Amino acid sequence: MRHFVGFIVGLLFVPLILAGSGWALPRLREVGEGAGTFLTSPAPVAVVVLSGVAFLVALAVGMPRLTPLLPSITGLGLAGLTAAHEMRPELIRNVPELPGVEGARSLLELGLYLPLALALVVPLFFPHRWRGELGAGIDEEEYFHGLYDEDYEQPDDAEDRGGSRRR
Repeated sequence: MRHFVGFIVGLLFVPLILAGSGWALPRLREVGEGAGTFLTSPAPVAVVVLSGVAFLVALAVGMPRLTPLLPSITGLGLAGLTAAHEMRPELIRNVPELPGVEGARSLLELGLYLPLALALVVPLFFPHRWRGELGAGIDEEEYFHGLYDEDYEQPDDAEDRGGSRRR
């Protein structure tokens, strides 16, 4: 079930990353062109949006208990869009004008989504990410087995060394 959810969420991350970074690019470009200072322009909001996108990417890559399908599907989607733009740029021009599409097109033209896509695909190749919970098969007796040395254990047939036992 976690792989199915990771697949669906990975598909949803692609437009979130494109829209967030594409929306922030023109607002940050205004500051670079001298349209005002950093605090008087919409750049602080753009930095917050980019921080949110970076947080989503960090969660996708860094969480060891998540399925590797989540970052991999996102990375393959970004790599596929970059390849589609390089091979047939007229396809990307047909996308309707939504907020963030202009900036996303600029970033696709520069190929800046490809390094991010490669970083997102890397967790696919770590086999421990495909397993479920770690250490779920250890019970209490196995845990305490190696904890004590044999010197401290007393054998069952040891003699009683004094004292009386109540029965």
